[in-house]
Amino acid sequence: MSSSKPKQSRKGNREKLMGAALELLLEDQSGLSGLSLRRITKACDLSPPAFYSHFASMEELGLALVSDVGSTLRALLKGVRDADTEASVIAASVNAAFGYIRGNESLFILIARERAGSSALIRSAIRNEVRQIVDEMASDFHARGLFERFSLPEKQAAVAAIVSLGLGLIPDLLDLSRESSAEGDALLSQFEYQVQFILS
Repeated sequence: MSSSKPKQSRKGNREKLMGAALELLLEDQSGLSGLSLRRITKACDLSPPAFYSHFASMEELGLALVSDVGSTLRALLKGVRDADTEASVIAASVNAAFGYIRGNESLFILIARERAGSSALIRSAIRNEVRQIVDEMASDFHARGLFERFSLPEKQAAVAAIVSLGLGLIPDLLDLSRESSAEGDALLSQFEYQVQFILS
């Protein structure tokens, strides 16, 4: 029983470090390159050696955050693909994905910045997560008999276009949602219409 406590503490410190990095990203929005290890450890009252017991570098912390985003988004999207109609699948997918994005602004500030950031490893990790989302969605659509007018490769191409469009929407959505939730909702309604058009 005593052996489980250090593991829980280590896991808690890892989450503290990741959370502190995200809080700091919300403050200056400059991306990982604008953060220092010392700022992160100071923000969560840990020492630099505590950082290195979880991450070999700032880049590794960024990779962990990207991985968490990808796995959470894939689970959310998979959970709504059993809706009754194609239109309801589209609506549920848009609501699930962008509900998560709006509720985790700092994570998606990170994604938006690092897609064109200085770390080739993080850019590659983001591309890999996007590729997995596209492949899983297209394969699920195909297995469930959704959008039957498209072949599997056509579904993959359509979903890739939709995901790319959605990624480009994130900065505007976060800006507008801060100013007015109604404006953010209007932007999402427009996006949902665009998705319907692509899949029609």
